[in-house]
Amino acid sequence: MLNSAWDEFEARPTKLSYAELMRYAPKAERRAWHEKAMSAAAGARLDSLIELWLAAKETGRLAERLRNATDGELEAISHYTTEPAAKRLAGPHPDAAARVYRALGMRVVNAGKSQYYWAALANFQEAKRCYAQAGLLHEWEALVLEVRRAHFRKHGFMPGFERIATSG
Repeated sequence: MLNSAWDEFEARPTKLSYAELMRYAPKAERRAWHEKAMSAAAGARLDSLIELWLAAKETGRLAERLRNATDGELEAISHYTTEPAAKRLAGPHPDAAARVYRALGMRVVNAGKSQYYWAALANFQEAKRCYAQAGLLHEWEALVLEVRRAHFRKHGFMPGFERIATSG
């Protein structure tokens, strides 16, 4: 059963296949199987990795992978996946959390989903807080310039964004 669970995990490294693998791993060998699984999963799709590494409490690995992700990669992932990651990373890895909150906000604004501008503003507020906590206010300032340049016509969004951008 263990070999079958490993084959399934290698083919599809998800939190469910990981749980099944750990179910069959002998107690004395679980740490080794965990490490083997986490290493093998590193090349998986980012959305699967986020769920897996959150479930496996691998926030350090997750933060490192998110630091190396492109903005486009992060923006393409559903908020159902990225929002829990941002919340979990905000304390121990505020730099990575800031990138995720940034992507959450940009995803809404870029899509022009005005009914969700409130969510985008909340995410930008969290991004600003995390950038500040990580000592990366220059990243926040770059984001502010990008949003102002690309979305200045969004009158339902920009006043709220400007309040966040200019608040101390």
